[in-house]
Amino acid sequence: MKIGTNHKVICLFLVLLLVGCSSVEQFNKKLATPIPVEKLHKDIDYTQRKLERYYPNLYGYISNEQLNGKFDSIRKVVSKPMTTNEFYLVISPVIASVRQGHMSMSPVSKRVSKKETKRLKKAGDGPISQFVFEWKDERLFVIKSKAKRNKINEGSEVVSINSTTPQSLFSKYRKSLTSDGFNTTYIRKSFSKRFSIYLINEIGLNDSLTYVFKQNDSLLTRVVSRNKPTVKKAKDVKDSIQVVAKKPIDKAKLHAEKKRKKIYGYDAANKEYVKSLRIIDSDSSVAVLKIKNFSKGRYRSAYDTFFDSIKQCNIKTLIIDIRDNPGGRVGDVVELYSYLTDKEYVILQPADVTSKTSMWKWGAFRNAPKVAYPFIGIAYPFYMGFSYFRTTKNADGNYQYRLVGSRPRKNKPNHFSGQLYVLINGGSFSASCILSSSLKSNPKVIFVGEETGGAFNGTVAGIMPVVDLPNSKIPLRLGLMNIKTINQSEIDGRGIFPDKEIIPSIEDKISNKDPEIEWVLEDIKRKKQ
Repeated sequence: MKIGTNHKVICLFLVLLLVGCSSVEQFNKKLATPIPVEKLHKDIDYTQRKLERYYPNLYGYISNEQLNGKFDSIRKVVSKPMTTNEFYLVISPVIASVRQGHMSMSPVSKRVSKKETKRLKKAGDGPISQFVFEWKDERLFVIKSKAKRNKINEGSEVVSINSTTPQSLFSKYRKSLTSDGFNTTYIRKSFSKRFSIYLINEIGLNDSLTYVFKQNDSLLTRVVSRNKPTVKKAKDVKDSIQVVAKKPIDKAKLHAEKKRKKIYGYDAANKEYVKSLRIIDSDSSVAVLKIKNFSKGRYRSAYDTFFDSIKQCNIKTLIIDIRDNPGGRVGDVVELYSYLTDKEYVILQPADVTSKTSMWKWGAFRNAPKVAYPFIGIAYPFYMGFSYFRTTKNADGNYQYRLVGSRPRKNKPNHFSGQLYVLINGGSFSASCILSSSLKSNPKVIFVGEETGGAFNGTVAGIMPVVDLPNSKIPLRLGLMNIKTINQSEIDGRGIFPDKEIIPSIEDKISNKDPEIEWVLEDIKRKKQ
């Protein structure tokens, strides 16, 4: 009997589905199975070899002897079989001891089948993702709430979730967190971002969770369930006629909006642009350039438009807001700096790398979709040649890679020459610190906020591949370039310090107060008087 084409497709689909479900089950079973000591030791050796061979500035904040001692110490600790995440709690603090914020390990979460993923998507926002949390003063607060039922007041403290306290999670995972160097402002920001990952790792994915909140010194217990998406009601005949009668879609307007989103970078989750410029209502000579990250948007077009507007509007004072900006493209920062200086500039030293080929041997395209593999295969040899010839030996015999900001560049004709304020905090990291460190060379620039999470003198980042340890499958992310600014501080291992320290309270955040901006506006008034 011949099987029809449709039946073949159905059979193939069922086979793939069963294989997929089986692989998920096998992965989760393996995740809970203790790994033999010998294999765990191989993962320790593998990690140490990779650091020593590929990681520049490995001993910037820790000595060779100290790091070797830590690896030797965990070899003694790993004396019995451990599960993947038990091993993670042992090895990740060693990675954190290098004190490079870009280098990290993450706990391995259970996988979810495609069927379950589809169900969860239909069920709506989970009981964790309905809230935006902030860790402050050893307590976890709700900053924003999207919970539809049992409305939770913003500013409420989270006492526990399914009997798990935020404090117990912080205590458990604290040693796995680090900033660049010795500052601590980034730690609380990092924990706030990773809190949901740690919690799911402990209690799994759930359709509902029992929260205990503290509101106005009273404890409140609430069961928070998934936010089911609103189902649109079927329209009656009259509604259908009204729909037909609507104005035709303005394609030109849609095209313009699409282009705007590409230029300024659109954050769909928060429904706002990554790069934005606004003029202060109370003083039309003051503008705020807010940059949420240096990763999204067509920065050349965006900055050219912004600074043309600044010139046309006769802006005398510019406030650059890079609070909670985690960084991004070096080229973005180098381009922005060209509008903030009145002379030719170089802001970066050539990046230190460990060899001419150190950037070849890593899965930098790990997260690329499979459909992109053929194109990557074609382009990769060109990348290899480009990186090889761009890497040279210096007088000391060390290898350096020429960055876009490590050669002289001219400033822009429409550069800003008025008073400049920069807003920073513990969430200002990576490329944000490259910009801040470079602007610190200008004594007229005033910094407001708190010490940055990233270091003043540079960071190990650039190309940051992720590789799984062979046996435990714990993902390890490494930076392959030691990127240093031209402007250096004598205080190594600390961030950029503000000229005026201001740290907003939880109450400021939930009431949408901005004490940093308020201080800047008062400072402008004082100077005018």
